[in-house]
Amino acid sequence: MRRILAAALGLAAVAAPAAAADFLSSETLEVAKVAGPLAADPGASFWDAAPVATVPAAPQHTIRLNDREANQALEKATRRTVRVRAATDGKDLAVLLEWADPTESRATPDGVDAYGDAAALQFPRRFGAGTRLPYVGMGDDSQEVILYLQRAGADGPVARQAIAHGFGTSARADLGGVKVGMLHDGVRKAWRAVFLRPVSTAGHDLGRALVPFSVAVWDGAGKERGGNKALAGWKFLRMPGTAPDPAYQAELAWGHRPGDLGDPRKGRELFEGMCTACHSVGAEKAVPGLAPDLTGIGVVASPGYLRDSIVAPSTVIVPNPNVAQRQDRSAKPDANGAWPADEAYVWYTRGADGKKASTMPDYASMEPADLGAIVAYLATLGREERPEEKKP
Repeated sequence: MRRILAAALGLAAVAAPAAAADFLSSETLEVAKVAGPLAADPGASFWDAAPVATVPAAPQHTIRLNDREANQALEKATRRTVRVRAATDGKDLAVLLEWADPTESRATPDGVDAYGDAAALQFPRRFGAGTRLPYVGMGDDSQEVILYLQRAGADGPVARQAIAHGFGTSARADLGGVKVGMLHDGVRKAWRAVFLRPVSTAGHDLGRALVPFSVAVWDGAGKERGGNKALAGWKFLRMPGTAPDPAYQAELAWGHRPGDLGDPRKGRELFEGMCTACHSVGAEKAVPGLAPDLTGIGVVASPGYLRDSIVAPSTVIVPNPNVAQRQDRSAKPDANGAWPADEAYVWYTRGADGKKASTMPDYASMEPADLGAIVAYLATLGREERPEEKKP
């Protein structure tokens, strides 16, 4: 499959160094080397001197809760900015997230309609050259993710560790220990949250040059919880003292060199002629649930993922989070009187061998120029630049 994609897209090995340089400058965060031991302290002074990456996070519009007010709030939600710093003492890794939130929301033990502000840090369970990244929305059937979550509570942050392979699959797991800390600055109206874990633990080693990570934040005042959140795409920690693998850089770098992408205006025309019958984008709504909502896809998806989703959509089967919300009432109910899910809203079919295939048609024969144009357009969705998001 990798050779087929490379041939179809006309990838040139001679351009890899330039592409790698562009990728490293735009998609990575330098991890500061500090004297240990590290502490899960969001107010520690060393954070102010650590390099920072400004990461956009988009509302996850594909998720709908059984809560009308939460869904209405989601429709009004806008992109957020998360500032990320990281540090290591060689033994532990600490990652600091900072994001604006004028309302300090904390969950209480007896609260049933109030939700705490929260943050999460995600890593692929497996990564490196020859291993594709998981679907950023909590992984997929073939690629699991490791999740660290903390939610603001009345007596401090409540932490959780989990492994997931898609929407609704999060399972608690002991991942070798994590320490957390949250601090709300009432003057700056912002949260700081720290995740601290061993560099290597429970068979999961982050002591490599490029470590993929993603972050998410929740606004409790907006009734956000579960999959209703603001999600960022995969970025990469650059761990100190190790040279990046050129092969891994080359795999990740598509879309970051001149000539990979085309004219987004042409891409929009092609997209509107081919894709809007199923996919919603902003105010242009298709039938809800028929296919993933792409309103903020330019924030959460890499150019390479967008490319592969067009030419080989079955490579990653996006887990449908809302299958049971659409029922086929023309079919026979089961023994409990429940109608089966409407197959039109299931995003895959299953062959005789049990393998899933995406219901989206593949466009493997698409001209490279048209493919680059569509990807260029999709990459703009949700990415209106704000002054605070310009690279420092």
